[in-house]
Amino acid sequence: MRLTSTDKMILELLREDGRRSITEIASIVGLSRPTVRHHVDKLLREKVIRRFTVEIDTPGDSRPSGVRAMFDVRLHRSICGIVFSSISHWSEVISVWSTSGSTDMRVLVEAADQSIIEELRNKLARHPEVASLTTTMVLKTWCERISGIEERAPEEYIITRRGEPV
Repeated sequence: MRLTSTDKMILELLREDGRRSITEIASIVGLSRPTVRHHVDKLLREKVIRRFTVEIDTPGDSRPSGVRAMFDVRLHRSICGIVFSSISHWSEVISVWSTSGSTDMRVLVEAADQSIIEELRNKLARHPEVASLTTTMVLKTWCERISGIEERAPEEYIITRRGEPV
């Protein structure tokens, strides 16, 4: 899906505060409420917006939101689509890239805590196409922009069991 400049403005406003009302967004971007509602509905339908979250302040340095990690994956064969098809339905997956060099794929995940990251790592490491996996925990995000790119695994790579992705 191609994002319009209006889509990008709405996404940025929602990234700043996911609880902003349609009325407030319409006022800021200079459009009618129905027009903004149409854009938000389209972004939800196309899964550009995957969820709305609430951030809370907690005392101390503890991070209230989820933890992120990157998995650098080396494959036995360079068929990233097979691995992607088996993890694309994980709700914790933020981004997946095919990369050049010694790493075939990089997977960015976000979970509520480190134990979930470890479960995901172990699950991915057991995939038959994975030769090795290195985990890098994300300490701080300095910048994050939305590209609007969403890929689906090629149909021939999707492995199913009783009609559900494996």
